[in-house]
Amino acid sequence: MSTEDGAGRPGTKVRVLSWCIIAVAKTVQVAARGLAPVLRPILRRIPPDPSIERTWKNAEHLVAACRAFQAKHGELPESLEQLVPGFLPALPPARYEHPEFGWDYHVSDDSKQHVLSWTFRAPSGRHVYRFEEDRWLVVD
Repeated sequence: MSTEDGAGRPGTKVRVLSWCIIAVAKTVQVAARGLAPVLRPILRRIPPDPSIERTWKNAEHLVAACRAFQAKHGELPESLEQLVPGFLPALPPARYEHPEFGWDYHVSDDSKQHVLSWTFRAPSGRHVYRFEEDRWLVVD
């Protein structure tokens, strides 16, 4: 199969294949636009996942407890366990009960970076809070 005609342009088969790919992409685009108004009301009726809402609240409690620890001791804790019982009665649960999906609190070797994270979608997908930047990020 020749990919070029005699003048150095794409051959007929390549042009037809390219046209087909473009036509399929345009059809999918139009179909998605047409379905959006139908799907929006349906998706709005799906209730939020209570485990995610609970985990967000618990994450904010952990951040607040770490900040309270910092205010009292002049530095962030080296581990979440340092927050119990002085700042929290117990560590709150994360979304999943399995240890590999629970809270992860990491302090860099030089103690200049403190990061709290939790898995929201297994096997990847983590919400990450960087204390030094005072913000949440999503990491896949």
